[in-house]
Formats: sequence, structure tokens, C-alpha cells
Amino acid sequence: MNVTLIGMSGAGKSYIGQKLAESLGLEFLDVDRMLLEPAHKKPLQDILDELGDEKFMQWEERMMIDATTDKDGLLISTPGSVAYEKDALEHFKNISSVVYLRVPFSVIEKRVGTTPRGIVGLGKKTLRELYDERHLLYQKHAHFEADAHERDVSGVIETIKGFLHSRK
Repeated sequence: MNVTLIGMSGAGKSYIGQKLAESLGLEFLDVDRMLLEPAHKKPLQDILDELGDEKFMQWEERMMIDATTDKDGLLISTPGSVAYEKDALEHFKNISSVVYLRVPFSVIEKRVGTTPRGIVGLGKKTLRELYDERHLLYQKHAHFEADAHERDVSGVIETIKGFLHSRK
């Protein structure tokens, strides 16, 4: 069994993902921290500045697909830009249960703040525009949506586990 978390930067994919992976006995794969940054030995913002949005997303998509093909027992925390990567989304839908961690924009805005964090498209659109655009894409591709703001982390984890149990 694989589980893939999708959602905006600041939604809690890394934190909740790590806790959920422990609870389910899955290997945790944080794509940003464990694949992308180590491959370039740079922070995401530097990689994005160097490659530009399009090349960055092509590279990111290939890295994610290659790292998760023919693997089982993974909890995958994806970058927020996965919303624009159709091949990666189809791949994750085929190999895993895709869970959208839904968080209100006001919370994302507070968590992300004004610090650059490698958010694809932020130079061309506002954070609000990206949120609105991506929200629809996350909903379209998720098998399940989990409200990751109203409950504490253990409540979010139990909700996701309930969904996963119902899929068996």
C-alpha cells in the first residue's frame, strides 16, 4: 500500500505525512527534502530560480515518478506544484491512495508568509491565485479530502486511516 499526500505548501504534508507514515508502518518520502534538494544540493528556491518553472516541473515530475515506480509501502509527501504535473498525478492515482490535505487560504498565507520557499508560479501569480487554481486541481485528482486545519494532527491521521481502511 502507498499513500500520496497532495496540497499547498504549508498544508502540513511533511509533518502530518511523517506522523501518518509512522502510524501506518510506511516508509516516509518527502519529495522536497529527500529527493529534490539532495539531487541539486541546494534549497528549492535556488533550484527553481536556476531552472525556471517549466524545466523545474519537468525535472520534479520525472524524479517523483522514477523514485516511486514499482515501490510499495510508501507515504509520499509531494510538492505543491504536483497539481500541474498530469503524468505524476496519474502515476500517483495508479500506485496509491491520493489524499488532499485541505487547509483554508488564510492558514496557508500565515504559514508560507513572505519567505520564498520554492513555490512554482509565485512570480507570475499571487499566492491567492495559486491557491484557488491548485485547490480545484487537488480536488479533481484526490481519492479523498482531509480537512487538515479544523482537527488536531491525531484527528487528521485517524480520518485518513478511516478512509484507507474503507478502500481495502
